[in-house]
Amino acid sequence: MQGKLVRLERPRDEDYELMARWFGPDAPAAVMAATDGDVVTAEEFRRLDQSGGLRQFAVRDAEDRTVGAVHFKAQGPVGGYVLGGAIGDRELWRRGLGAEAFDLLIDHLFHARNAHRVQFTTALYNKNVLRLVTGVGFTLEGILREYFYLDGRHHDGAVWGLLRHEYYAAVEELKRTDATFSLPDAIPEADKEQARRLLAEYIASPFGKTSTGLLLAAAGVAPVDRDRDRTHEGDRLPGADER
Repeated sequence: MQGKLVRLERPRDEDYELMARWFGPDAPAAVMAATDGDVVTAEEFRRLDQSGGLRQFAVRDAEDRTVGAVHFKAQGPVGGYVLGGAIGDRELWRRGLGAEAFDLLIDHLFHARNAHRVQFTTALYNKNVLRLVTGVGFTLEGILREYFYLDGRHHDGAVWGLLRHEYYAAVEELKRTDATFSLPDAIPEADKEQARRLLAEYIASPFGKTSTGLLLAAAGVAPVDRDRDRTHEGDRLPGADER
């Protein structure tokens, strides 16, 4: 998944080591991402990722450096996902890297995995994420009172959600306002249309073999030539009211 500033890729072995460092106890990224802050080893990250319990992506910049990680996991009914992650080094915050990484992940979930809803929770001390999420179409769905603990006291959390029709409404608005915007289609629309046309031409040709054609042949029924049998308007028989 390629953006202008970063791309998302499946983690390499060394990426799990970085994740263990970034999201460990008291690490800046762990604090801002509001993780549990437990000691998690690289092997535990790898095992969780490979089991599918938490699907991780490494965030790489234009110089192929791994600068962060984002993830999703299924939650609730089919099509529901929870997001998480962060840019690892404090020096790289507020440069748009994390915002684009989450944009790419959201595109992937809705446009490639048929998501119905995505959700994430942020601590109310994280002003950077709050500035971001309040401007990109998410809906505030609830306040979790005293949900996080930091600096000797509890802090509220906020739950944010985005539904499928809201995502595609935002996509249409971007298409209208940004001439450079395009969805990350795996196959260009022109190629899809050409494929449909090739199939239609095959079915219409004398050599096109279909299961319906084989069934008609086995039953000794000739296919109907609808163009030949269609009554032209000028040849239409008079109706009862015209006789």
